[in-house]
This record gives sequence, C-alpha cells and structure tokens, in this order.
Amino acid sequence: MGKKILFIIVLVFFISGVFFCSLNMDKKYHPFTIEDLLYLPSGKFLKGAALGFDEMVADLLWIKALAYFGGHTTTDQNYLWMSHILDIVTTLDPFSQYPYEFGGVILATEIGEVDKSNLLLKKGMENVSKTHERYWYLPFFTAFNYMYYKKDYKTAADYLKMASKFPQSPEYLPLLVSRLYADADSPEIAIVFLREMINSTQSPELKEKLKLRLNEVINQNNIQFLEAAKDQFFLKYYRYPETINEMFKNGLIFYVPVDPRGGTYYISKKDHAVENIIKTQKLKVHIDKKNKVKINMQPLR
Repeated sequence: MGKKILFIIVLVFFISGVFFCSLNMDKKYHPFTIEDLLYLPSGKFLKGAALGFDEMVADLLWIKALAYFGGHTTTDQNYLWMSHILDIVTTLDPFSQYPYEFGGVILATEIGEVDKSNLLLKKGMENVSKTHERYWYLPFFTAFNYMYYKKDYKTAADYLKMASKFPQSPEYLPLLVSRLYADADSPEIAIVFLREMINSTQSPELKEKLKLRLNEVINQNNIQFLEAAKDQFFLKYYRYPETINEMFKNGLIFYVPVDPRGGTYYISKKDHAVENIIKTQKLKVHIDKKNKVKINMQPLR
C-alpha cells in the first residue's frame, strides 16, 4: 500500500510539473503557444497507472483545466487542448457530472468543436447517474448543439424530449419540444435555450460567453423581424422603405427593436437589406506550421 501511495504522489507531482513548467515557459517565451498538456497520456493509460487514485488525479487535472480556461478567456482565447484534457478527466472520473456539462458548452460555443462537444455530452449521459439533479442538462445541451449548429431539428427535439422527462427540468420544455418538431428554424427557440443555459451555469466566465452568444441571436432575431416587415411594406406600397422609422410610422411594426450590443438598425441604400452598424464577428482560428495560433475576426453577413 505504501508503494502505491508513493507512486501516485510521484504521478501527481509529474503532472503538476508538466503543467506549471509549460505554463511558465509559455508566458516567458511564447505567450500564445499551446501547453504541453497536449502530450499527456490518454485517460485510459492514466486510469491504469493511477492504481486506484483515479479521482484524485482527475480532480487535480480538473482544477488545472478550470484555471487554464479562466486565464485564457481574457487573453488569447486558445483552448485547443481542452477536449483532450476533458476526455482524460472524464475517463479517470466518469461519474462526475459537471466536467461533462461545462466542457460540452465550452467545446461548442467557445471553440467550435461541436462534434467533440456532442461526444463528451453523450459520454456523460452514459456514465452519470440519471438521479443526479443536473443530469437533464446533458441531453438539453446536446439538443441545443443539434438545433443551433447542425440544424438537425428532429434529433434536437428527440434529445430535448429526453431532457423534459426529468422532474428537475423546467416545466416549459415539453412546449419547446413541440416547437422544435413543428417550426424549429427560428432564433426565438435558440434564445430560450441560451437563457436557460445562462441561468444554469455556475461559471462566471462561461456565463459571460453565453450572454455574448445570446445577444448575437437576439440581433439575428431582430433583423429577421425587420426583414419581414420590410417585405410587407413593399407589398403594400410597391417600394422599399428608406428607414426603419418609416415602417414604424406606417404601422408595419409597433416598436423598433433594440440591439442589446448597442448597435442601430438601418436599411441599406445598396440592396435594401436590413443591416446593423455593428457587424457580427466570427472567430476563426488558424494554425501555422509551428503550431502558433493566429486569431482573425471576420464579419458575418
């Protein structure tokens, strides 16, 4: 028994050393390079090597993962090793719910790895006890991924129906399920999802990320609303309106929607499209041959 304890102590210090050494080296020489945690062994290897101390090693790596996310969310936003470390943590301790929930949201909303997010969430659904009070979030977030990113509304509705069967889930979920089955291509549904995700998350950093995404979806919904009113204006007056306010004065809209990001809507003189003075930004990550990350912001149109 003494040898096992000694081994796990050595293993813990080794993993900690890899993390802190790589972190310090990166800060000093390459502030935006990827940590050496990419080269940690797989979860299956560590599970065999931990000699029964799987949860201890998982807790250590989970703390490092949270610290890494918090540190990078305000700097380079480089989380490219996150899926690897989350797989290790959830393999060493497969019954802990929160790494699946947190990781599932981060991988999709922040990194854009939707398939890896779904794999992690489904892994959680297989391992976490269904009696866990937050179990329903796993199929709920999976439903959001299929609805928002993949536009697979039937699969999204199936997972949301699964989530709605748990007594801890909100009472409005069955109604949202019917909306998904009937008319899913609407930003309003994504808004409901995101508001629930914001209310549920325990991470301040993640809450702020989700609020930004919610504001983007609200902006998208506002533009669709104004585009529909513009088309109705054309059918009525055989011309396009020159301003948003003209549609309001003529009763085509009863209010001028507000952009939560602080932008202003207008009608383009070029093609009569409804636009916003604030362009939606899409984060694109490019990796060069030296594995250095370059981040470009490009407007979505």
